[in-house]
Amino acid sequence: ISIQTLVANCFWFLLVSSFAGANKADVNCLRNFKSGVTDPNDYLSSWVFDNQTAGFICKFSGVTCWHIDENRVLSIKVTGFGLKGEFPVGIKQCSVLVGLELSRNNFSGVLPTNIGSLKNNFTGPLPPELVSLPRLTKFSVAFNQLTGPVPNFNLKFGRENFSSNEGLCGQPMDPCVDPEEDIIRLGKIGAAVGAALFAPLGAFLDWFVFSGRKKKQEDRRHHSWIFHIGD
Repeated sequence: ISIQTLVANCFWFLLVSSFAGANKADVNCLRNFKSGVTDPNDYLSSWVFDNQTAGFICKFSGVTCWHIDENRVLSIKVTGFGLKGEFPVGIKQCSVLVGLELSRNNFSGVLPTNIGSLKNNFTGPLPPELVSLPRLTKFSVAFNQLTGPVPNFNLKFGRENFSSNEGLCGQPMDPCVDPEEDIIRLGKIGAAVGAALFAPLGAFLDWFVFSGRKKKQEDRRHHSWIFHIGD
């Protein structure tokens, strides 16, 4: 056997092995996803893992594969399935995932730092690690209770994808405010309001004191004049 043939066979073996490993990871990704959530409406009933033929996960409800005969997940869309539980962290095993839609479910808790998603009751900050997902083309966390700065996506996602999260700030939302700067700003506003309120009062007091002094002086002159007439 020639060296060229041996090298080619080794390369082919490594290539097939890498695909097999990736496919196995994607299967585990979906298996962990299902086991980590509560499915009260049985929308995930088609997610059965006793079939190991090529592309069998591509028939799962809400799952789209890169190729119908390969167990490589392109996207997961479980919109409106009514799933419950914390964010399915096993999703990170879907190595070539480019789309993830979890809206209109009942996920809760804090988003993990190694992944991210969307309209439920998630709290806490958005993990900055989200910007390290170059294949992520769709992302929405609208209608949650998230706080803190939006990771720097370079305006890749519009404002509507972050709306109804009162605590989020930074592009494309309103600018973030430093707490110390906010205190200083509020102090300046308070000082300005105080000055606006007390300036008229101060002017009135000055007028009142001045009027009182003037009246006393007039009274003294008047009494002095009467006394002089009496002489």
